[in-house]
Amino acid sequence: MFSSRENRCHRFQANIFNKSKCQNCFKTVDSHKRSEADLYQTKPVHVGWLLLAPEDTDFSSSGHRKQKWQRRYFVLYEHGLLCYSLDEMPGTLPQGSVNMIQCCEILDASSQTGFQNCLRLCFTDTDYYIRTENTDSLSISR
Repeated sequence: MFSSRENRCHRFQANIFNKSKCQNCFKTVDSHKRSEADLYQTKPVHVGWLLLAPEDTDFSSSGHRKQKWQRRYFVLYEHGLLCYSLDEMPGTLPQGSVNMIQCCEILDASSQTGFQNCLRLCFTDTDYYIRTENTDSLSISR
């Protein structure tokens, strides 16, 4: 007898007749949600250095706009987990992580922050501001 974990489809692919069902197992998209532990088991699809704005930065305040951005090494895994840490060493524990599947919107925040190449990652409970110093490593695609 298989457990539900072993029986679960590894990747949701929308059915052409019913987009809310998987074409492989006919279960709903919700049944394909993975735990954070599952997300760490997947392979990275993008890695690199980005700058992260300090939490609760209010870019409408000139004092907040001058706060120092934190240089962090980001890893985006194939199932949506975005982790960031102080260095690129594999054994370093991440300082934080967000599940990009739960991201409501990704916006260009350059005009809001006053920095070029800046994105605002919008979640229901908080927003994250990240930026890069060159346009080659920044792309918006969903």
